[in-house]
Amino acid sequence: MKEDYILEGASTVESIGVLVYSQVSEQDSLAPAEIFKGAAMVLRGDISPWEREVAPKNLRVDMVSLDPGVVTMQMGTQVVPDCVLSDDFLYDILYIPGGVGSGALLNNERILSIVRKHYESGKVVAANCSGVGVLARAGILNDLHTTSVAAIGRGLRIEGFNAPENRRMWVGHPESRIWTAVGSYGVNGSAVAMVAHYFGREIGTIVAMMFDTLAGLGDAIFENIGPEFYVHRELEEAFQDLFQPMLFPVN
Repeated sequence: MKEDYILEGASTVESIGVLVYSQVSEQDSLAPAEIFKGAAMVLRGDISPWEREVAPKNLRVDMVSLDPGVVTMQMGTQVVPDCVLSDDFLYDILYIPGGVGSGALLNNERILSIVRKHYESGKVVAANCSGVGVLARAGILNDLHTTSVAAIGRGLRIEGFNAPENRRMWVGHPESRIWTAVGSYGVNGSAVAMVAHYFGREIGTIVAMMFDTLAGLGDAIFENIGPEFYVHRELEEAFQDLFQPMLFPVN
């Protein structure tokens, strides 16, 4: 088995921080955190469906918050983060999930500054769902092709961002160190695609099998741009009218 899935080189990613905040989406945050923590278990050798010929590697994965204490998510789930985000430590990948609380982050200069600091220091910044709006407000998206939940897509386009109406499940720009993804439905596949890119096809395959992603998406998980979504224009406009003022009020 291992001959079919050779590791494609050592990754420089040694730490991933998934931000959790008041009213963050459970799916948008817990799913990628679990997938990244699953990748860490595979890299350490805790999970090994076949014998691998590479040395074990440590990957730090934290659910990280802005302040100490319990975080209450948008559906009421309460979580205790692994640690508090520090100005003195930069993650190799900083991941910003969406959720109804993400709109408040757009005016939170502390988180916008931390996002910019990661990016300007050469780190990878990723976001899904309405968390993509945080990257937009931090000023790091520029004209890059992005994707997001439909509810903020119109707002992104109004402000001049490259957010096509025909959305992709995820859009990765490894050369620019930015990944964006849709919410909920696409979170699993997009996180596994990041694992496959940064840790190689073998690790990506194992993690995709662990989380039943390979059977659903196939080799798309090895691509930097995910499958195209259907467009439901009238429904999307109704949800944009409802949620955009909360998630991404236009400047």
